[in-house]
Amino acid sequence: MKDYILDLDKPRELRFGFKATREIRRKFGDRNVESLLNIKVDEMPILAWAGLKWDDKTLTVEKVEDLLDDAIPKKYTILRVTEIVLEAFSDHMGITSKKAKADDQKKEVITEKKQVTSTIPSTKKQKKQP
Repeated sequence: MKDYILDLDKPRELRFGFKATREIRRKFGDRNVESLLNIKVDEMPILAWAGLKWDDKTLTVEKVEDLLDDAIPKKYTILRVTEIVLEAFSDHMGITSKKAKADDQKKEVITEKKQVTSTIPSTKKQKKQP
């Protein structure tokens, strides 16, 4: 499994295990995973905090917000932070993200196109055999 690192005050690895899942449920209630993957931007620090807390029990949501704000725009954009956190969350939950599905579909389409174009007959005129 891929490591998901946010380079904040130091490189910090995101992990979403059972404890993180419990913290997410405490903060967000009984949301389904799909709604968490469509999280509002202002809720992102909470999800990031849940994924970072495993390594540093002293982290608070406010501290994570400060760390993220310090990293934006020097190291990340808000969109990039969101992508990293949601990728880690979906990967650790065992869910294929919509982006990954879309990339796979593109690969399938490209493969199918290659197969189709290789079977299209030549447009050159062929000599008739007597």
